[in-house]
Amino acid sequence: MYCARCGTECQPEYKFCRNCGADVTAAGGTRDIPIAAPPPHLAVQAVAAVVYTSVPLPPPPLHGPPVYYYPQAVPQTHIVHQIHVMESLRGRIQSLASTESLEGFSLRQMFSEVFKRRSADEVEEYILVGTARNTPPIDVVETGWPKPWLFFRLLAALVIAYAALTFLFMWTGNTNCIPGMMFLGAFAVPLATLVLFFELNTPRNVSLHMIGKLFLMGAVVSLAVALLGYSLPIFELSNMEAGIVEEVAKLLTVVLVMRSVRYKYILNGILFGATVGAGFAAFETAGYALNEGFLQGLLPAVLQGGALTPQVMGPAMQQGVGQMLSILFLRGILAPLGHVAWTAIAAGAFWRVKGDKPFSVTMLFDKRFLMAFAIPVALHAIWDAPVQLPFEGNQILTGVVTWYVVFGLVQQGLRQVKAEQKTHLQVTLETVEASLQPAGGVTV
Repeated sequence: MYCARCGTECQPEYKFCRNCGADVTAAGGTRDIPIAAPPPHLAVQAVAAVVYTSVPLPPPPLHGPPVYYYPQAVPQTHIVHQIHVMESLRGRIQSLASTESLEGFSLRQMFSEVFKRRSADEVEEYILVGTARNTPPIDVVETGWPKPWLFFRLLAALVIAYAALTFLFMWTGNTNCIPGMMFLGAFAVPLATLVLFFELNTPRNVSLHMIGKLFLMGAVVSLAVALLGYSLPIFELSNMEAGIVEEVAKLLTVVLVMRSVRYKYILNGILFGATVGAGFAAFETAGYALNEGFLQGLLPAVLQGGALTPQVMGPAMQQGVGQMLSILFLRGILAPLGHVAWTAIAAGAFWRVKGDKPFSVTMLFDKRFLMAFAIPVALHAIWDAPVQLPFEGNQILTGVVTWYVVFGLVQQGLRQVKAEQKTHLQVTLETVEASLQPAGGVTV
């Protein structure tokens, strides 16, 4: 008896073919006529086709030459479709932002110096930049991907101070700790993210004094413009109008406050946008922590108690602080994915149009700027959408897209600096050549 599938000889007691595994007890599972065995290399392919493909093989013909079956590749349509969707999405994002694919970029390399030891003098020299005396000449500015590290030290210091105050409150119950907990929790991550953008500004032509002034002014002005925008009847539709109101408010704040032509680089605009966004995010988080956390957790417990007695205030205070800490924790984790980076994209796209020219209203209607500005507006709207994916899925997905666009703009900024270096070098060479020529114009 022979297997009807591959032609291997089978003993009567066999239930399955030892070569291909076919069921020889089923009807039509065996044949009396042997099938010519294929060459060894083809036999291996035939077995592989049976084992590794899910496509059923038809039985061999009763007459005629032997037929060899080869493995057929099962198309991975779902994987191909996912890759196509991702590539199409990336292309659309690059087209909107007018950026190119990232080259030579590695998160591991970028943050490779985070834990490197540095002396106090090194830290101070690193921070003191942006003035007329310590702004580096364009010739020595780094044009490769930066390696920031200061942001992590600031974040660690602020988180440790926040944790210490929280522990002190839990231990003593002293309410004097609450304001410090609220503001440290609200400001820690936005400030650290702002310092990250400060380090990405490789021309080093913006001082910490300018950053601090813009941080405070930008936070107040952008909040005022946003509140004014929310008062307009056209924006009383849903929570998704925040994508328009707040992004416009923050961008207008950057444009109004930073009108100097001294800051001409795309990287400068990215830093200015991140500064205003960080101020807005910190103040907004503090407001949420107070209103939706502390007060909404405190008042119901007080009202249920009926009187402001120590027996009522103790549990009520703990409940209010607990809700406040939950909001600070969640918004702290999500802070780098939102306002800071969104405004960095908007201002970076605007500075790409503005450059070293004075501000003009027509710049706001430039096609390249409007297309890029639509990205943070849309991402903000998706962030606040009524339909939310589980595990903060909306925020994580929009955050990934946000930082992909940010790094694309940073790459353009680095290339802009490199192009200016080449121009400066060319001008220097022409000046030197001109100075070496004699008065008659004949080269010696």
